[in-house]
Amino acid sequence: MTTQSTGQTPAQNTGWKAAFTAFLDRRALIMLFLGFSAGIPILLIFSSLSLWLGEAGIDKSAVTFFSWAALGYSFKFVWAPLIDELPVPYLTQKLGRRRAWLLIAQCLIICAIAVMAFSDPALGQAHLYQMAFGAVLLGFSAATQDIVIDAYRIELAETQMQTVLASTYNAGYRIGMIVAGAGALFLAASLGTAKGNYIYSAWKVTYLAMAAVMLIGIVTTLIIREPQVNRVNKHYQRRDYFRLVMVFFVAVFSFVLCYVFSGNLTEVLKHQFQLKDAFLLFCLEALRFIASGAAAVLMGTILVKCGAVNKQMAFETWVHPVADFFKRYGVKLALVLLLLIGFYRVSDIIAGVISNVFYQDLNFSKEQIAEAVKVYGVIFSLVGGFLGGLLAQRMNIMKLMFVGAVLASSTNLIFIGLVKSGQALSDVQVSVGQQQYQTQADEVGYWKVAVPSQVLATQHEIQVRAHYQTGDTPSRLVSMPYLQQTATETAQLQLLPLTSDNTISVAEKANSIVVRGQYVGPTLTEQQKIVLQLDGQNFDAKLDAQGMFTAAITGQLLADSAAKQLTVMLMDQQQVLQQHSQSYKVDLTQAADTTLDVDIQPLPVVNTASTEMVEIQGKVIKPYSSLWLYFAIIVDNLASGLAGAAFIAFLSSLTSVSFTAVQYAIFSSLMTLTPKILGGYSGTIVTNIGYPNFFLMTTLIGIPILILVVWVAKLLRDHQATSSDTIQQKDE
Repeated sequence: MTTQSTGQTPAQNTGWKAAFTAFLDRRALIMLFLGFSAGIPILLIFSSLSLWLGEAGIDKSAVTFFSWAALGYSFKFVWAPLIDELPVPYLTQKLGRRRAWLLIAQCLIICAIAVMAFSDPALGQAHLYQMAFGAVLLGFSAATQDIVIDAYRIELAETQMQTVLASTYNAGYRIGMIVAGAGALFLAASLGTAKGNYIYSAWKVTYLAMAAVMLIGIVTTLIIREPQVNRVNKHYQRRDYFRLVMVFFVAVFSFVLCYVFSGNLTEVLKHQFQLKDAFLLFCLEALRFIASGAAAVLMGTILVKCGAVNKQMAFETWVHPVADFFKRYGVKLALVLLLLIGFYRVSDIIAGVISNVFYQDLNFSKEQIAEAVKVYGVIFSLVGGFLGGLLAQRMNIMKLMFVGAVLASSTNLIFIGLVKSGQALSDVQVSVGQQQYQTQADEVGYWKVAVPSQVLATQHEIQVRAHYQTGDTPSRLVSMPYLQQTATETAQLQLLPLTSDNTISVAEKANSIVVRGQYVGPTLTEQQKIVLQLDGQNFDAKLDAQGMFTAAITGQLLADSAAKQLTVMLMDQQQVLQQHSQSYKVDLTQAADTTLDVDIQPLPVVNTASTEMVEIQGKVIKPYSSLWLYFAIIVDNLASGLAGAAFIAFLSSLTSVSFTAVQYAIFSSLMTLTPKILGGYSGTIVTNIGYPNFFLMTTLIGIPILILVVWVAKLLRDHQATSSDTIQQKDE
C-alpha cells in the first residue's frame, strides 16, 4: 500500500513480548493452516509433475510446456471480481461468502489432483491430454483458492495484525510446499519409482496422498468463522458479473482457437524456409502466442462495444485502475515501470522451470533433490525473504532492487559449475560387429550416433563403451539387443537387459525393477496381451504405441528366483502364440557402481532392406558433486528470496490507496506472466544449446534488467522532484 507509517508500530509500542504473543493469536493459527492448503497445489504442477513426466519418458519440451498450466495464477485478477461479489447458492447462506467459495475451490483442487493421479502419461497422447486437463483445472482452482484466502485474510483482522497473518500464512505456505515437494518425492521414491525404473502406481499413490492432505484445508474451512464485514452493495446485478466472465471465456476461447489453427501456418513457414535455428523457432512461437493474445483482446473489445457486458462495470473494474496508474506516473514512466515489472524476475523464473529436470539429468536421486531443493531451498528462500524485509527498512528500495537483480541473475552461473563438477568423458564408442563409431556426449552425458541400416542388419546387438578422459576408473561396456523386420508379419518378442549389465546387485534387489522389452507384429486384439513369467508367476505387461512393453517386478522376487530366467509370452486368452526367454545374473556381493554406467535407449525395429540411417542414442551416467548441488541451491534460493522481498515492497509502493487490490493483482500477475510464458520454452532451449549455455543466457538476461532498474530509479527521482515542485507552487 502507498500509506507509510510515520510512527512506531504496535509491536514497538508494547514491547517484544507482545509482538511474539501476537503470533499465538487464533487468527494467526487459522492463516497457518490456510497457507498450508495454498502451498500444496503449486509444486504438483511444477517440480513434482516435471519429475513424473521425466520418468515416464516425456520429452523435456513437453514437460516445460506443462508450466503453462499455472498461468491461472497470472490471470486470477480476471475472475476475482466474480469471486468477490457473487454468492454461492445454499453454501453462502450456510457458511458465508468467503468460506463457501473457499470450500468450492478446495474441492476442485482435490478433483484436479485425482484426475492427474489417474493419468499415466506413458500410455500415450490421450492420457497426456487427460493429465494436461487436470493440471489446468488444478492451476485454476488453486488460483481461486488464493483469491479467497487473500480476501479472507484482509477481512479477518485490523491493519496492525496483517503483518502477523501474512507471516504465518507464508510459513504455512512453505510447509505445504515442502509436503508437496520433498514429501511427494520421498513417497514416490519409497514406492520404487525412479528414472529408468518408472512405476506409474507409485506416482498414482503419491498424488492421491496429496489429494488426501488437502482435507486439512477443507476441515479448516469448515471450523473457522466467516469474517464480519460491512459490505458495500453495488448496483450491479448477478447477471452482469456472469456476462463479464462470459466475455472473458469467449476471449480465452478465441485465444485457444487462434493458437491451435495458427500452428498449421507456423509449420508451413518452418517447412517453407527450412527454419532450424533455435532462436528463430523461439521467435516464431512467441509471435504466434502474441498474435493469439491480440486476437483475444480484440474479441473482448468487440463484445464490450456490442453491449455483451455492462460497459460501466467493465470500465470501473478494469479501465479506472489502469487509468489511475498512468495518470499518477505519466505515460512514459508508467510504461517503463510495467516493463520492469514484467521482466524483473525473468532470469531466475526461467531457470527455475527446468531446474528439477536439470537435477535429474545430473543423475541425482529423488531423495537428494527432495532434501536439497525442497528442504534447504525452501528454508534459505525464507531466510532470503526475511533478509530482504530487513534491508527494505534500511535501504532505498531501488538500491535493494538493483542488489536483488544482480544476485538473482549472477547466481545462475553457479549451476554451470555444478555441470562442470562431473569428470570429463572421452568419446563414446559404439560397436556393431566389426564396425566402430565414435560420438561425443554432451555436458550431462547424452549422446547419439547414426548407423546405416545395412550395418545393423548384419548383427543382433550393439555394444557401447564409455570411459573418463583421466583417472583409474575402468571403462564401462554395455550391450543392447534389437529386432529386425522380417518379410512376413510374424510377431517377434524380445526382452531387454534387466539392468545395464543384466546383473542384480544388492541395491537393485531392494527396489522394484521395470522389466522392458519390444514387440513387433500385428496390432494386438482385445483378447491378446503380453505376459511376463517368473517361476510360474505371471505379470501383465503394458504395451505402448512404439512397441515397448514394461512390467514392474520386485528385485526381491528376481533375486530369489531359482531359475534366474524370465519368459515373455504373447497370449490370446489362454493360448501362447509366441514366447521368448532370457536369463539374468544375481550378484549380491557386488556393490552398486556409481562411478560410471551407460543407459542405451532401445533401438527401433531395423528394416534390413532399408538404406536409411538409424539413430542410436543413450546417456552416460556419471556422478556430480553433491557439495556443488547444495551450494548452488542454497545461494540461488537465498538470492531469489531477497530479490522477491525487494520486488514485493516495490510493487506495494506503486499502488494507489483507491485501487490497491486491483492494481496489486495486476502487478503481481504481470510479474509472473512473462517469465512463465518464456519458461514454457526453456526445455526447447536446453535441447538446442545445452545446460551451460542456457544458464549463461539466463545470467546475461539480467544485464538489461539492471539497466532498466537504474533507468526507473532515475525516472522516479525526477517524477518525485516534479511532483514536489508542483505541490509547492500550489501552496504558494
